[in-house]
Amino acid sequence: MMKKTRFILILIFGSFILFSCHKKLSRNELENNLKTAMGLFLNHDPKVDTAKIKFTVLEVSYFEAPKGYICDFKVNMKDQSNGRNIDTTGMMSANISKDFKDVSRRY
Repeated sequence: MMKKTRFILILIFGSFILFSCHKKLSRNELENNLKTAMGLFLNHDPKVDTAKIKFTVLEVSYFEAPKGYICDFKVNMKDQSNGRNIDTTGMMSANISKDFKDVSRRY
């Protein structure tokens, strides 16, 4: 009986440790993941002709919220459509989920 109880306790404790371990990202890793998520969102938008318009995310400032990150990005846009040669830098805001898969622009 004692061995069975000990086995169950070890199993519960081991499961707890296994599923509670979550690697915390460093500040640089988090910033890179946020910039990558925003870059993918901007450069893979079906409404944008990505053959002529390119976005580069330069910087990010963010706040961690319960459901994700509230971000402000410094973004460079190069537009070479219709004979124009536009190169501009501006600010964009977005909410990004904690898994970096869902990006929604804030206006």
